[in-house]
Amino acid sequence: MRLVALIVGGGLVVGGLAGCGSTAEPVTGPPPVVASSGAPSPSVVVPTVRPSLGAGSVQPELAVRGTVKEGVEPGCVLLATDSQTYLLVGGDKTALKTGATVTVHGRPEPDLMTTCQQGTPFRVTKVEN
Repeated sequence: MRLVALIVGGGLVVGGLAGCGSTAEPVTGPPPVVASSGAPSPSVVVPTVRPSLGAGSVQPELAVRGTVKEGVEPGCVLLATDSQTYLLVGGDKTALKTGATVTVHGRPEPDLMTTCQQGTPFRVTKVEN
């Protein structure tokens, strides 16, 4: 037997389910109406996802050409283009020497948290000189 807990109008209702292998049809339609005691019911917060950059969405792979720069924090490597600065994450570090002009392939990950504090994080899959 499984126990099911349900919060209704701020109170806790506990009920049992018998026959866990039941073949009963699922309930469809609108939820039942519950009488209110006059007290405000708790709010239900439903997370929202941005359609263009939501959880699980994948940015397209890009090829970006620019000059490799040293970041202000140790170990941070940047790629400066005419219009954008990228924080390079991963890739062949031997090819990413300060001052080199390279093309990097990969995907921007603007929501990636880093300690570098500069540029848009860019996950590098390939580096070309």
